[in-house]
Amino acid sequence: MFYFLTILNLILIVLAVFVAIQFFNMLFRGYAPFISTKYDVINKIFENINFGENFSGTVYELGSGKAGFLRAFEERYPGAKCIGIEYSSFPYFFSKIQLSLAKSKIKIRKKNMFKINLEDADVIYCYLFPNMMAKLEEKFKKECKPGTLVVSYQFILPNMKTEKILELGENSKIYLYKI
Repeated sequence: MFYFLTILNLILIVLAVFVAIQFFNMLFRGYAPFISTKYDVINKIFENINFGENFSGTVYELGSGKAGFLRAFEERYPGAKCIGIEYSSFPYFFSKIQLSLAKSKIKIRKKNMFKINLEDADVIYCYLFPNMMAKLEEKFKKECKPGTLVVSYQFILPNMKTEKILELGENSKIYLYKI
């Protein structure tokens, strides 16, 4: 019984630390919470965007969390080079373990998204808060090659013209941009 209570206490402490770190990152650093894009949203993206029959370009998911978008992309386009960028430790390790068990080719990097170069990106997926999107807009304009597709769930790039908006209902939208 003692060991059970000790293990339970350790689990609760780890969870409390995780919640505290997530709260700190959201409140003071402007990070997005560890919330994954729902699978039906990802399916809607693939239903409405033609990436070509044998897409083999480079796809980034910024703030990748569990890399749901990349996993769906890899499933549909096995020739694509899929790269997830995740700064927060827990989602990074969680996704690394999941992808390793699935024998996925997706690469997850524990990096600050503002310190990576996106010049090779063909597609970029984001589900980030508005302040992050505003900062990323300048980065996209500076680094991305013409024709790079940016797919943003819920939040706009404030000064860029959208190519297309996919309405999902109940104030849920997917914004598409071409650099």
